[in-house]
Amino acid sequence: MNIRFRAWIATQFLRLIYLTIRWEKIDLPESSKQYLDQEKGMLLALWHNQIPNIIDFTYKFFILKCKKTVIPMASQSKDGELVTRVIANFGMIPKRGSSRKGGATALKALIQDARNGNVSLITPDGPTGPVYQLKPGIIQLASMTGYPILSYYGKYDRYWIIPSWDHTFLPKPFSKVTFFISEPFYVPKLKGEEEIEIWRKKFEAFMLAQIGLTEQEAENVRKEVREATEAKRKDREDRK
Repeated sequence: MNIRFRAWIATQFLRLIYLTIRWEKIDLPESSKQYLDQEKGMLLALWHNQIPNIIDFTYKFFILKCKKTVIPMASQSKDGELVTRVIANFGMIPKRGSSRKGGATALKALIQDARNGNVSLITPDGPTGPVYQLKPGIIQLASMTGYPILSYYGKYDRYWIIPSWDHTFLPKPFSKVTFFISEPFYVPKLKGEEEIEIWRKKFEAFMLAQIGLTEQEAENVRKEVREATEAKRKDREDRK
């Protein structure tokens, strides 16, 4: 099955689910509302496993209602190609790159986009994890542009968890959801890797707290993923 057809199937599947979802509330702090009302650049952040939870919300709220141009950074892998095609069908304009491949080029492009007043969207534990472990790219981007980061997620009452490296959440049909958007998180001008690491840890803790996880709980999820991956590897070896 080619990538174009897979992306079309995934898009239609998600659209059908989104049609059944009931939005109960958007938890939006006043400080974030005031910032969104201005024509300024900003950054959006969400954990990678939240992508299916927020695609429709990103389109309807940030793009249609707030009139923002949202530019996500997507991996250059085959999976990244699938995600890129799907989110492009929901009004976003992805840039390809990651921390492993094409990252520097993508970061420069996102800096320029942010300075042009667009919204850069980052999944800071992507593209391959570890889950809930924030990479420094978004901190560098916030420091270099001076723009705040708003992290956000969707909390559904019913969902599946896909057995992937990040335990991806997929909302079930006819579920109810509340969307949470954080207050603006500002990063000062930073010098050197030590300062970047300090703020990386601060923002990682900020994003974990927003979804109600402690660092130990996040590490427990990482351990579960590692053990599942190792079990699959051993199972493949035993079958040879």
